[in-house]
Amino acid sequence: MIIPGSSYWNFAFGGAPGDVLNDEEGMQTMRTLGENMAWVIKRLV
Repeated sequence: MIIPGSSYWNFAFGGAPGDVLNDEEGMQTMRTLGENMAWVIKRLV
């Protein structure tokens, strides 16, 4: 099983809808995770 990782824990914080967009560190972590997931998918196809 291949599990792509990120640079840190894969979560962001927000209390109300849209708040998570203000968590810049969390958003960057999610971007990195998305890039790593795309890389793995491209290698498997």
